[in-house]
Amino acid sequence: MDCLKYVRRYCFQTTLLIISGLSTASASHAQNVSATSQDHFPYAFSNFVWWSDADLRADLKKHLPALGEQVGRGSPMESRVQTVLTQLLKEKGIRAEVQVIEPSMDVFSSKRVSEAPPPSIVYSVLGPPEILVEKLVLENAPDDASGPLNEVVMYMQGKPYSAMTFWLDKQKINDSLQQLGYLSSKVEVDHGTPRKDEDHYLVPVMATITAGPKYHVASIRADGGPLVQGRDLSPYFAVKPGDVATPYAFGRLAGALRSVYWHAGYADVDFEAPPVLDTAHALASYQLRVIPGPQYHLRNVKFENLDSAQEKKAREMLGLKTGDVCDLMAVSGLNRKLTEPSSPLRGYGFSYTPKEDKQDQVVDLTLNFYKQ
Repeated sequence: MDCLKYVRRYCFQTTLLIISGLSTASASHAQNVSATSQDHFPYAFSNFVWWSDADLRADLKKHLPALGEQVGRGSPMESRVQTVLTQLLKEKGIRAEVQVIEPSMDVFSSKRVSEAPPPSIVYSVLGPPEILVEKLVLENAPDDASGPLNEVVMYMQGKPYSAMTFWLDKQKINDSLQQLGYLSSKVEVDHGTPRKDEDHYLVPVMATITAGPKYHVASIRADGGPLVQGRDLSPYFAVKPGDVATPYAFGRLAGALRSVYWHAGYADVDFEAPPVLDTAHALASYQLRVIPGPQYHLRNVKFENLDSAQEKKAREMLGLKTGDVCDLMAVSGLNRKLTEPSSPLRGYGFSYTPKEDKQDQVVDLTLNFYKQ
């Protein structure tokens, strides 16, 4: 995980009540996707552990010469692939149903994690028999990584086998390595030969690690952007020159800066913080830069499921009105105020949805209250 990924994760964790209401994807993206790309997807295999992916695709195309690299959702070809996969299992002596998992339409309107596989039509062996991970075998793991990696080994053992989650397993391993300074680590995951054990199959999984050098910090600097110019931000840093380099170099700084900018109406504030790696000398240099984005004002705020007297109290507690800078930290403050013993709305909670108009740089805020 690089520093930028950590910045985003850290901000999410430290300001969860606020960021949960923000949309990171463009609504127009879904509208711009063509009908063809919405209907056709790559196809993938979740747990056909008796073949390599390449061999299984080759066998399918022998039976289905017209099969391309994509399959139409709900198409005759989608069904034909399912039928052939069921037959191939029977030829292996395995009587099981094959499930088809189609991607939902929200794949076009939600932001994907870059490491995740693309939206696909996934074919999966539906138990019985169950197909489980027997063990995770780590190859070429650094000696000082045994402790953190053992947690991943224990997590993997006995869980349902799914190649579709390998990217998450690889990320867990890489996260553990990068926390120890192996910032350029790479991991490849593959499976071994399954074996039958009573009414289920056990599959060994191998993770081949290329750790790379262990990095140390050469330099670390941060530009706090227009709202924090000239401020010494080093007390927030998690590391200093000479320390083992980590993805968490800026410690509490990202969360602190995001709070400052959200308070001032910069709802889209983002950060750039990729480390520059000197592989030859195993050194990492860090520079955090703030990208403030536009400043938003509040166009409208709506309170749902409150009577007029309760709404008046809620507006007073929120402290925002039309035309004000859209201070999203005030929403977090309202959540705290609701829990105070003297709160006139004690016992209530709320969810909220901020809708940004980027062209006019305004926000429409809806707060949906409910009795806890």
